[in-house]
Parts: sequence; structure tokens; C-alpha cells
Amino acid sequence: MGARGRRAAHRIRRVTVIADTSALVAFYSESGTQHDDVSAWLEAHGEVMVVSPYVVAELDYLVATRKGVDAELAVLAELAGGAYELAAMSAADIALAAEVIARYRDLGIGITDASLVVLAERYGTDTILTLDHRHFGALRSLTGEPLRIAPR
Repeated sequence: MGARGRRAAHRIRRVTVIADTSALVAFYSESGTQHDDVSAWLEAHGEVMVVSPYVVAELDYLVATRKGVDAELAVLAELAGGAYELAAMSAADIALAAEVIARYRDLGIGITDASLVVLAERYGTDTILTLDHRHFGALRSLTGEPLRIAPR
């Protein structure tokens, strides 16, 4: 194996986590047990965090209505500054998300939760950063595997 192959073999693989609104709201709350749990997990793991456009919309609304415009602008500045990887959703992704919603119709999930299942497949991860154990404990990946919920 050449030097290039040895370097590639020794690279540390960065794990990707797909972030749900609930975890990000707790993170930006800046106090409380849930904030502490999410912050500690992120600090310990340092994953690349992927955010769905639907999560961005929910997060923006919740921060603005609960914390005010200054807090909203601070969150948007972090998003715009590259703190997270902002995923796009294509028409095909939305069709897949609709299939997830149909498959789990009894859970009453919407496009936001379904988009995270689709993004987990695209990014090759099974980890969802969420406080919504009810939904994500029941949801499966597009291939039928259980999703890993963080923090636990």
C-alpha cells in the first residue's frame, strides 16, 4: 500500500447526525436539563450536523416566538455562518418523505420528521439528534433499520 493509501486508511471518519427541531430548540434555550444533555452530547461527539429546511423553518418560528427577534437573528446567523450543513430537499426527496408519512400514518408525523428519515439515508447515518423519542423510537430507516436516537 502506498503512502496515499496509508493516509486514507488512517483518517478518522466523521460521523454525521441529522438534527431534529426539538434538540435544536433545547440547545438554543441555553438552560435546563434538555439543553445540558444536548450540549454535552454535541461537545462529546463533534459530529457534522445536518439540518433539514423544515427543521430550519420550525426552529426559526419557535425561537422567534419564545425568545424574540434578537435570538432568532442569532440562530439564523449561526445557520448562515456554516454551523450546520443545510440540506436541500428535491422533489424526489419529498416523494420519499410522503412514503414515510404514509407508512407511519398512525404516528401522525409530518414532513419535518419524514425528511429526517430521508436525509439519514442520503447522508449514510442512522443517528438522529432529537428529544422526540415517541416518533423516532418507532420510525425506521428507509431500509427498515432502527434509528439511533441521541442524546440517550
